[in-house]
Amino acid sequence: MGPLVAFDLVGPMAHFRKFYTNSSSLSYHVPPRTTLMGVIAALLGWRRDTYYQRLSLDKARIGVALRAPVRTIIQTVNLLQTKLEDWHGREARTQIPAEWVLPKETVPSSLLRYRVFFQHEDAGITRSVAEWVSIPRYAYPLFLGAAFCPAWVENGRLYEEDEIRWASDTQPALVDTVVLTNRITESSRLVAPGIRILPDQMPLDFHPDRTLRAVASVLWEDNGKPLRLSVTGTRFHLPDDPPNIWHVFLEETGDATG
Repeated sequence: MGPLVAFDLVGPMAHFRKFYTNSSSLSYHVPPRTTLMGVIAALLGWRRDTYYQRLSLDKARIGVALRAPVRTIIQTVNLLQTKLEDWHGREARTQIPAEWVLPKETVPSSLLRYRVFFQHEDAGITRSVAEWVSIPRYAYPLFLGAAFCPAWVENGRLYEEDEIRWASDTQPALVDTVVLTNRITESSRLVAPGIRILPDQMPLDFHPDRTLRAVASVLWEDNGKPLRLSVTGTRFHLPDDPPNIWHVFLEETGDATG
């Protein structure tokens, strides 16, 4: 399917609001595919509400791995009464509990770090993303979910098609990316010493009017450790990956084979 670009999405804090929450703004520990669609669009300078079809599941492949352990805290945020057009804070504030994702390490230099993998059916778009992340310079500012959470890119690299190793068998393999649960076979061993698995429901894609097009059950290891899984569809290995570490995209079957 052509070249693939990988990069680290880095920042001090994050808030990836769960789509099924209401009065409390709970957060995913890792960015959903829809959030990463926005990051890619910001890199390329595509405006809001113009990129949902161009980065849809049938055109773009996106994966993400947790590369630094995280923790969460809940703090109440005071919001302006915008429905009353109170832009100066004279009216009573709206108080919303919000969950924030922070690095688990407490040293000052600790940062959140997510490894993002991107491939588009249009190789020119993949190469454009690779150019932006290699500078690194972005058409629009990047955020880890909310506007309170600035982000930037590190370690960007383009991999040509002949550098990528693909596999489509269901042999057990060490997978370090977030994976859809319906791609995991019953032969996988999810219980192991020192492993803490987090499952959740995540949005995968939007309709042009920003309503959800696809939602899926996913799981990942809480500290970013690879899981020994047997997965359906395709997985891939890059030349500078550790031995025996594989990645999968956030997609239902992974039928494309590079």
